[in-house]
Amino acid sequence: MRKRRTARVMLFDESGEVLLIRFVVPREDGEFVFWALPGGEIEAGETETEAAAREVREELGLDLVMTGPVYCDRNQFLHQGEMQDNTDFLFRAKCRREEPQLMGVTADEREIMRESRWWSEDEIANSKERIFPKNLAERMREQIGRSGLDRA
Repeated sequence: MRKRRTARVMLFDESGEVLLIRFVVPREDGEFVFWALPGGEIEAGETETEAAAREVREELGLDLVMTGPVYCDRNQFLHQGEMQDNTDFLFRAKCRREEPQLMGVTADEREIMRESRWWSEDEIANSKERIFPKNLAERMREQIGRSGLDRA
């Protein structure tokens, strides 16, 4: 099993909604579709904070101040035919709703990153979509309460 560490960002807009990216990953048994926070794998020699900033810059074209990590989550999943023992470090940042531009860096990223969308805490809590992390609505509530972000 491969050890993997990632940095992900709860990117809030002015109304307290968070940006998620829709991924469509081809697998032998069909497409695996899910929504996730911007972010990705922490590279060798990189701190969690540096990785979070780099990933947001690469995926969304933004240079932001990060707060955190505000939460750490462990999980296991199959990725590219190999089981991953994953640790996610979650950060918080804020931007204006119109600022992020979904870009992707590699051809693989551009292929699987299909769209981005702003979600409210209620939409996430009540959605039938596959959303990671699974407890994102709860984490949003905690961050909105701590930071004083307004809810829509």
